[in-house]
Amino acid sequence: MAGYDTAGQIQDTYVSARDEFGEGPAFWIRYFSPSPAADIFSDNAVAECEGAWASGGHYVGPVSAPYQSNLSGSTAQGQADAQTYAASMLSAYYAVRPLLLPSNNQLYCWLDQEYSTSLSLDYLDGWAGYLANYNFAGLGTYPLYPCLYCDPGSPYPNCSTIAAARGLNVPAAVWSSEPEPCGSLRNPPSSGAERCATVPTRLWQYGEQGACGYSANVDLDVGTPGFFTPSFCFSVRSDP
Repeated sequence: MAGYDTAGQIQDTYVSARDEFGEGPAFWIRYFSPSPAADIFSDNAVAECEGAWASGGHYVGPVSAPYQSNLSGSTAQGQADAQTYAASMLSAYYAVRPLLLPSNNQLYCWLDQEYSTSLSLDYLDGWAGYLANYNFAGLGTYPLYPCLYCDPGSPYPNCSTIAAARGLNVPAAVWSSEPEPCGSLRNPPSSGAERCATVPTRLWQYGEQGACGYSANVDLDVGTPGFFTPSFCFSVRSDP
């Protein structure tokens, strides 16, 4: 099942994406703070959820894209970025009554690492450790699962960094940005995502707007075989 990730707000994006690709997505992935180059989901969470409902993609996965220089930084920097991320997700959760955690209690929380960025173990330990131990909404269920968006083939540290992580600091999954064969939403290409050796690749960005020339402000993504992406996203259970 294929879906979209976008730096724009869903309610401003879904109609042009539907017109271009001919159908609605199974899920969305949207940016939460800190993501200085994107619109922030929690800033307009009700309207975003209304857009998700109208699009037919009633699931929203969270991603955060901090200043990329942060990712090579300290444990304290990782903790600070994760604290902001968790607060942004909590704000959206409280703002939209029908925005629910996944029933399996595993919300995959993606960290955006671009190709030329280095990920330090200190930063990852601070970032992942904070999220994994965060008592979301006081529920006592600890549903935030740290995950990494990256290019596994990049010469800059990413796969080697997560291989060195231990315990709860090990990301639950990788979302691969390569390769980009492009294609459609209805018929995504056969699985061919690049992979890290120690953490499973669960999501593949097979079509990026800039590389594929899409008119709509979306990238195309699909879960790898056996991975049902909506099960690890926020669920918009009704029209807000």
